[in-house]
Amino acid sequence: MKRFLLAGFTATAILTVGHTQGAALEKLQLQVNPAVSMAPAYVVVRAIVEHNDDNRQLEIVADGGDFYRRTVIDLDGAQAPKVNELRLIDVPGGEYDVVATLYDSRGERTLARRSITVRGVGDR
Repeated sequence: MKRFLLAGFTATAILTVGHTQGAALEKLQLQVNPAVSMAPAYVVVRAIVEHNDDNRQLEIVADGGDFYRRTVIDLDGAQAPKVNELRLIDVPGGEYDVVATLYDSRGERTLARRSITVRGVGDR
């Protein structure tokens, strides 16, 4: 299993391709803290994945303006950790989308999405 820690962020929303939203809530949750902060920000992203033998990979992307981070974590089915954490450090001012995508062995994807705001110097 590979884990990557990247620069500072945190938030939560869910969409499952091929499932109802209720099923998505059970499979994947995304927490991003803080949702609003001052630059340079330190943000913690936590993806909470329900144990399931079909879980294969988790991708987390933070995207906005001058800052982009992506990490991919291989999951070992039901033996994978339930909580996967990504730390974003020195995030510049701007609006960011944070998206977690859970891939399973059947090719289905479950998405969780959050937005955060990092206020830059001089922003009100």
